[in-house]
Amino acid sequence: SSLLLITAYRTYFNGTKVPGYVIDGLDFVCTESRTEGSSKENILLALVLLTLQCSRRFYECAFVNAKSNSSMNILHYIVGYAHYFCTGTGILCQAPEFISSSEPVENFELGKVVTVKNCVASFVFFWSMWHQLRAHKIFAELKVKNPNKHGIPHGDLFELVSCPHYFCEVLIYTSLSVILGLSHSHILAVWLWVVVNQTVAAFMSHSWYNKHFQDYPKERRAIYPYLL
Repeated sequence: SSLLLITAYRTYFNGTKVPGYVIDGLDFVCTESRTEGSSKENILLALVLLTLQCSRRFYECAFVNAKSNSSMNILHYIVGYAHYFCTGTGILCQAPEFISSSEPVENFELGKVVTVKNCVASFVFFWSMWHQLRAHKIFAELKVKNPNKHGIPHGDLFELVSCPHYFCEVLIYTSLSVILGLSHSHILAVWLWVVVNQTVAAFMSHSWYNKHFQDYPKERRAIYPYLL
């Protein structure tokens, strides 16, 4: 995502022409029938936020997650990389000047970034990032205390739902969808994938907790506070 952000920054701020191989690559991944789905200001903001999310996830993997003897299924590992690849390229594939038929756009306008919609969406994004980090820290602390068995997590949004990290993931991609708008079909597809995937995973985890812990808090929902 950082390379995509740098490419977009150079195009929109320095007036650098998009390399032909970038457009060809986007045509291959997203087809040649691509259309512009959002403004350059919103595209750049979304890429900045996505890069921050990827950087935070790297930080968690390197410095937050507690070591254990468990291993990740290789399929989950591949899907994780594919997800971020598809999200980043999906955002850029409907960006002005990144389509072969696009006309040069006007200069970047900061005022079009600082809108009420973008400010609210960005606030929700950062709020969700913070609470997702808190959830992963709670998981790590629980694993350190009980390295050989599972326990019931407590604190922060865990008092409301079994999977606050999944809830925050849904909010993060909802924020990106709001910033890019309904015309950006690729981010809407990513958003739908995240909602379905995280909701199903949350219900599976919630059922597992209730099955294995008789004293599991009954008031907790699976993923959406007070709802599901």
